[in-house]
Amino acid sequence: MEIYGLILAAGLSSRMGKLKALLPLDGCTVLSRCIRSLVNGGASDIFVVTGHMAEQVGAEAKALGMHEIFNPEYEQGMFTSVKAGLQELPDDAAAFLVLPVDIPLVRSSTIRALTFDYTSESADIIYPCFRGERGHPPLISAKLIPEILAHDGQGGLRTVLERHDSKARELNMPDLGILRDLDTPDDYEQARLISRRRVPLPEECEALWELADTPLQTREHCKTVAEAACLMAKALNKSRNHQNQLDLNVVKCAALMHDVAKLKRNHEAAGAAILAGYGFSGIANIVAAHRDTDIKPESPLTEQEIVFLADKLFQGTNPVSLDQRYGKTLERWKEDSEAVAAITARLARAKDLLQRYEQEAGISVPEQLPLLMARELV
Repeated sequence: MEIYGLILAAGLSSRMGKLKALLPLDGCTVLSRCIRSLVNGGASDIFVVTGHMAEQVGAEAKALGMHEIFNPEYEQGMFTSVKAGLQELPDDAAAFLVLPVDIPLVRSSTIRALTFDYTSESADIIYPCFRGERGHPPLISAKLIPEILAHDGQGGLRTVLERHDSKARELNMPDLGILRDLDTPDDYEQARLISRRRVPLPEECEALWELADTPLQTREHCKTVAEAACLMAKALNKSRNHQNQLDLNVVKCAALMHDVAKLKRNHEAAGAAILAGYGFSGIANIVAAHRDTDIKPESPLTEQEIVFLADKLFQGTNPVSLDQRYGKTLERWKEDSEAVAAITARLARAKDLLQRYEQEAGISVPEQLPLLMARELV
């Protein structure tokens, strides 16, 4: 089943003031970032529709091994580019994805989910959604091509798609990139800041909780742990005097996500699998390891150990000692000698790690952490 990608890159970029398609982003260009998402997401082939400054944009597309389609009517609006692209799609197309070049932050995992969903059960249209809001790129059945080509352009592509809303599906994804476009220089600067992130944005964490049906009380625990972990990481960074600095974004997001799969068996591994599946590889390993610690004495403390400790210092949203936290588990398994031995060993490792942290950071966590958190809330 052939599903093609159609990138619309013919516009004037008037609000940006510079040609969007060739702006640098994530070590490449905006256009190549769009291409990479579609290719890695499973699109069979990519067609780039050019117009304004077609020679430069087309050269970039061809250098990346993609097909160029020139739209001589590009100044008449985006719908003319849609039609120009569809006229050149191969006859074996089962469906196609329409991605404007100024929406380059779509994750390849989102494209992969769309193509897999369509091959599992076809539909006239499948929209990626972020917390209920439709975004790009829609995946459109090839059977709509004649109707799109016959449309007079009033209302653009949306008018045609709205006629098929009863046969459309929505696919919720934790991908804010489906809604983010590059209209202005400010939009572009924001995109540059987040384009390399391999961790979810805070809004995407909320979406992941919703998709995983994470209980509300678990979400509150995760928020508390994230706040504590960030304070602990800041204290450690301060003591390190600009060397081996921890990434606060990684700490925060890993803490927010550490119990995302709390309702599942072996929730640490399940949570890591969810995150890796959605492309959040930057925190999957931390989530997978938050039940226990096996750091070597000679290894420096990392984001993983901070999230582990912060989690163990709270029962729900209430601060507890390590003895209190592990004590409940010991009580539950007191009749099982092997389990008691394993839990006692985990407690000993956690205490050793906490001592290492306190010595390096120069704070006494049980006494000072609740005070620091209270100050942050004021």
